[in-house]
Amino acid sequence: MLRQLGRLISCKDASRAISQMQDGSVPLPLYLRIRLHLLWCEACKRFEQQMRFLHQAMRRYRQ
Repeated sequence: MLRQLGRLISCKDASRAISQMQDGSVPLPLYLRIRLHLLWCEACKRFEQQMRFLHQAMRRYRQ
């Protein structure tokens, strides 16, 4: 399974993928690569939390 995931993704790629996750679903291999990246990257972890907060705030604002 780990071989299928390929190399670790960069912060730049992770931030793009995190944005895609907020807009909809991403393929499982990409999702797993993002989760793996977030285990060791505090900056991207904070970015993901901020994106989740903004997404929830916008959802509440539309109602």
